[in-house]
Amino acid sequence: MRRSWPSPAAVLAPRIAARVPRAAVLAPLPLLAVLACSRPEPPAQERPPGPPPAAAGSATAGGATPRRATPTSPPSAAPAAAIDCGSLAGANPVQTEMRQLECAFQQAVSAFARDDLPSIARSLGVVHAAKDATAAAIAAGTWRPARGEVAAFVALDEAFHRELEALYDASEARDHGKTGEAMGRALGLCQACHATYREPPPPAP
Repeated sequence: MRRSWPSPAAVLAPRIAARVPRAAVLAPLPLLAVLACSRPEPPAQERPPGPPPAAAGSATAGGATPRRATPTSPPSAAPAAAIDCGSLAGANPVQTEMRQLECAFQQAVSAFARDDLPSIARSLGVVHAAKDATAAAIAAGTWRPARGEVAAFVALDEAFHRELEALYDASEARDHGKTGEAMGRALGLCQACHATYREPPPPAP
């Protein structure tokens, strides 16, 4: 009768089980469970194309109130009408000329900034008659500067009005460079005249 020999697994299994503790055999089981649960899910099916979701605040079928549009700022108001510099008057012919010239220069600076050079010539033309009234008062002896010599004042006044004529011509020709230069020279002569001939202000109390 042929003898059957036991398989190697049947012989070794009891010996391995006797040497390896039961806890060491069971320890990997929780890890295997975690790995089994953490398998990646199959990709979700793509959403079929459709209309985009309604924007927040837009009108919906449920009657939601649409968002109000942000109001735009109103257009800037038109600039106020320019003052008629020729209508200004002072206590004497020279004060009248100075007030009219101050008004004309304010308008000239604003016109230069707006790139409206021809209006500078118009502003200066309005006050042109004031020069004749000043010359007549000086010739008649009814006015003289508070300080300094009359002849020197007349010479400076003539130089000032020559610059006004240059400013008039340059602005009428729309020449920005010459207009700015003539305006600067004329304003410089204003300050020189005031520093030399105008009555000083009263001392501070």
